[in-house]
Amino acid sequence: MGPGKEILLFLLIATMGIIRQDVKVATYSTGKADTEAYESISFWVKDNQRAYIRYSHGKEVEDADLRWLGRDSLGGETGFKVRMPAPDTSCLYIIQKGYDLKVTNWSGRYLRSYVWENENRPGEESCSICAQDEKEAMGMLQKYFFR
Repeated sequence: MGPGKEILLFLLIATMGIIRQDVKVATYSTGKADTEAYESISFWVKDNQRAYIRYSHGKEVEDADLRWLGRDSLGGETGFKVRMPAPDTSCLYIIQKGYDLKVTNWSGRYLRSYVWENENRPGEESCSICAQDEKEAMGMLQKYFFR
């Protein structure tokens, strides 16, 4: 192989490494999609590290990045705490309930049960970065968010 082909092969391999990133997402939701009552929280992992948490709600789907504040407990239940972005800056506690999530605030005024959302829709291309079932999704949360 000549020097030109070696450089081309190197560039191809390097480019593939940049394009192919180790990214996974597990999404949990409550309420019916495409309604004002819909809410979802997506937990992202990149290169085997906790990356970010994205909250969205409503029919028009407004997104906000939540800040992971670490493990915490509320009312004797252990989970982790996240903070909403400014100007709200309120905190939510996320607690595992089997394969579902209990999401609440300190006062208990906000209390929702979120279930794993299957983002693979029949008749559409499969989501390769999405957790494929509730077991995989919760395993991801246990490994990267509940620790």
